[in-house]
Amino acid sequence: MEVSLLERIFLESIQRLRNERSDRSLYHVFQGKKSATSLQDAHFYDLESTFGTVTVSKQRFESILTELAEKQWIERQETLRLTNEGTRLVGQSSSVVIDQLGGELRGYAEMMWKRLSLLVQTLICLEAKQPFIPVQQETIVREWVKSVLPTISNRSNWLHDMHQELIRLFERLPEREATLISYRLSGVQAGWSYPQLAHMMKVDVETVQFEFTIAWRKCIADLEKAPLLKQIGADLHTSKMTQSAQTTWELLQQGISVEDVAIRRRLKNSTMEDHLVEIAMYASSFPLDHFVIPAQQEEIRRISQQLETYALKRIKSDMQTDASYFQIRLVLARSKWEGI
Repeated sequence: MEVSLLERIFLESIQRLRNERSDRSLYHVFQGKKSATSLQDAHFYDLESTFGTVTVSKQRFESILTELAEKQWIERQETLRLTNEGTRLVGQSSSVVIDQLGGELRGYAEMMWKRLSLLVQTLICLEAKQPFIPVQQETIVREWVKSVLPTISNRSNWLHDMHQELIRLFERLPEREATLISYRLSGVQAGWSYPQLAHMMKVDVETVQFEFTIAWRKCIADLEKAPLLKQIGADLHTSKMTQSAQTTWELLQQGISVEDVAIRRRLKNSTMEDHLVEIAMYASSFPLDHFVIPAQQEEIRRISQQLETYALKRIKSDMQTDASYFQIRLVLARSKWEGI
């Protein structure tokens, strides 16, 4: 039976959850929910690439899981797991789809496309002296284009140079992916819509959308060869850390104690702990010994590896010493970051 691209994304993601997380957890990772639990799930289960990139509606999410269960590719109980057939389907592919979605860039690729498509449309229509309906409606994108326009002294040259950069990027893509991006960008008024592309390529709209996401992500990974395009996203941040945790981290780096940061920022203990776990997940350095003694770190890592789990409750129940859930989260976060 043929597996659609969206079904593959679900199956691969469910496989990585190791039968340890619920459908709700997966939905929140797909939606890019910036909660401590969702960030941890994305980090622990190697789902960073899907974070915020599978933004299907709740109803559609449920219908896909139902269809996968009816096909007997997954089982839905308290947690999600693949059946033997689901595992076979994932294993029969030579490449992993979800690692190409770009969620680890936290919206960078998506915003780059929005800026590029509106800027190109605007310049073309200004050159042709034609009125147009902006292909991107978000105020933040439209304001960015307005701010950039005065800096482009020669519009015709800019369009020519950008065209050449895109051609060089497309030459490194399979023909189908290059076609997708070029058609999305083509046309005086606006590029092709997803339904139009789906009709041309004889696939469903969801497949075209994810194929486009993967293709554009490949272009973004090759930006060193496209300096003009790279400049479009020069001010965009790709940090995985939330802004609030980043602020906490900056204060800690100034030598302010954890307790004083919590007081200064009026953070509850639970929020402060979430920030510390987030910092442990994403910062290049972290004083883990300050929070968990080395012997306890080793015990947590050993149990996690023996049980092949990131489930906090299972790890805690097997421990001989009395570690808190916060300490276990910290050790797992840091171990994952350091590849231990």
